[in-house]
Amino acid sequence: MMRSEPGVAAPNLSAPNLSAEDRFARLVEASPTALVLTAGTGQIVLVNRQVERMFGYDRAELQGKPLDLLMPERFHGRQRDLRQLFGLRKDGTEFPLEIDLNPVDLDSEPMLLAGIIDVTARHQVEREQEQQRLELLRSNADLEEFAYIASHDLKAPLRGISHLVQWISDDNAVTASSETLENLKMLRARVTRLQMLLDGLLAYSRVGRWHAAVEEVNIAELVDEIVVVLAPAPGFTIACEGEMPDGKMPVLRTHRAPIRVVLENLIGNALKHHDRTEGHITVAMQMADGVAEFRVGDDGPGISPWFHDRIFMIFETLASREDVESSGIGLALVKKKVEGHGGHIRVESAPPARGTTFVFTWKEAAA
Repeated sequence: MMRSEPGVAAPNLSAPNLSAEDRFARLVEASPTALVLTAGTGQIVLVNRQVERMFGYDRAELQGKPLDLLMPERFHGRQRDLRQLFGLRKDGTEFPLEIDLNPVDLDSEPMLLAGIIDVTARHQVEREQEQQRLELLRSNADLEEFAYIASHDLKAPLRGISHLVQWISDDNAVTASSETLENLKMLRARVTRLQMLLDGLLAYSRVGRWHAAVEEVNIAELVDEIVVVLAPAPGFTIACEGEMPDGKMPVLRTHRAPIRVVLENLIGNALKHHDRTEGHITVAMQMADGVAEFRVGDDGPGISPWFHDRIFMIFETLASREDVESSGIGLALVKKKVEGHGGHIRVESAPPARGTTFVFTWKEAAA
């Protein structure tokens, strides 16, 4: 059913004795789109109420005038060639618009019906998106510059400090007091922590800029490689739980380096924050519709729900950095890599029950 504006009767298109021209005029008037009918010479024959509102003219002021009246002078004569132009209101203000031209034939006279759309809001959104894109590019450039400075201008002096502290310790191992030796040990630990922080920042800044080829990654074999690198204490076991009928994990078609970084950080995090000398860590994966779901679980002390979101923020750590060597970047790096591959990550843990499971999804690369 055709709706009309308050106080305006809906046009009765089925009324008897209406000519084809009258029916067409009523259709134009009822349209929610601004419509202008022009003769072959370009003069305006008919406009609807939406045109009056959009341009600020009464229809009597427009009838018989050239369509160019509704456009800035620089666009005169070009409406047949361009879809996107600028409109000119009666008060002289301009606004972006799109024109859709459709030929019609009324009483054997060829005419053009112009549908006009005000695209001011769309242009504003596009400008904001472009501004955000440029700001992001600048931010990324600043981050890359910082990463370069951190990796070259800061790490070299830190290595020098570390060597100097070691030499002082060696030279004074016999004569220095226990307090002095302890202070030197703390100094070395702080230098090491700062080196970890710089390495973490560099890795975080480089997320998404890999150029390696996509490959079939055997997750079980990858976990075995990670275990060799992490070298957990003898009391810890790290096992894969298969999702296939034969008990083996399926392979994942993806870039190898990013998924390795994610799994290595999650497994290493479970080892680092475990509160016992013995523990069990499991890695499981299942595939569905080109998306892998991973579950990396442990039997550690658990994480309070209050921290489930905070732990993914850069520089956030739960344990004191005096107790656990951590840059506070690992889980932020994991989240960034997971989201870079179209996935999401969450935590399942509810102390006082023991155990924490990190669940994340990872989109498989196209074949």
